[in-house]
Amino acid sequence: MRKRSVGINVRVTVTEKKKVTMLARKCGLSLSEYLRQRALGYEPGGHPPKEVFDVMDKIDEIAESCQPSAGTKIAACADEIRNLLIGGN
Repeated sequence: MRKRSVGINVRVTVTEKKKVTMLARKCGLSLSEYLRQRALGYEPGGHPPKEVFDVMDKIDEIAESCQPSAGTKIAACADEIRNLLIGGN
């Protein structure tokens, strides 16, 4: 069951809505979640650009082509970097 049952209506200009929608999308959040987080004092972070993930995929390919012990270390480091970039644990 949905816990949130009370709405808050805010009037904005078309330009303001486009800007806030873009910022929410950049963070990977819905417009409602983005506004909720901002209103509650959180500053959501943006996702890295697609090129960052392309580079991480290339590092994974390199790790797979290395000697097993080196490949395991490279893969572990790549996982650590990936988690830092996307907010993993």
